[in-house]
Amino acid sequence: MCTRVLHAFARVATVTKASTDPKTTLRWLGQIAQHVAAGRPLPYHLSLFLLQGLSPFLETAGEISLDQAFGTRRHGGISAANAVKNAQRDDMLRHLRNIHPEWGALAPSVASRRMRQAFERYEAARWKREKSATSAPSSEPFTTFWRVLNAGMRMPQEARLRQILEREIQEAV
Repeated sequence: MCTRVLHAFARVATVTKASTDPKTTLRWLGQIAQHVAAGRPLPYHLSLFLLQGLSPFLETAGEISLDQAFGTRRHGGISAANAVKNAQRDDMLRHLRNIHPEWGALAPSVASRRMRQAFERYEAARWKREKSATSAPSSEPFTTFWRVLNAGMRMPQEARLRQILEREIQEAV
């Protein structure tokens, strides 16, 4: 019976196909969680969205992951949560370049190399002492490096860091 109900709802729900935008998907999942936590019934659009996301997972007995079914993770891609974390990290690194006296005037290729070298020195020495601290160091670039590592993010390699810094130049034009 559960399968028949799922198929019936799935036919009706084709209009509300699971979002392809991970941010929208996460927002709707958050709304579902709020309704459930408060003991309130789900609005129709959220019920259909939930059904659309669960159907592929249930119909394939879990061969399609919930991440794939809800569109928060593409085959070979990164999760929506990691995409958000990476965007935050990238913004922090662009800001760091702009405010740091040594890197601000350098070309992205040179700045990325020097930033990466400074990060590697920080990670090898200071991070070992500071990783258990509850707040970031007070001076840059150590503040940004601490925040990146403390959040469980990875520092991009030099080539990727250059792309991140170049993107800032392209967006400013």
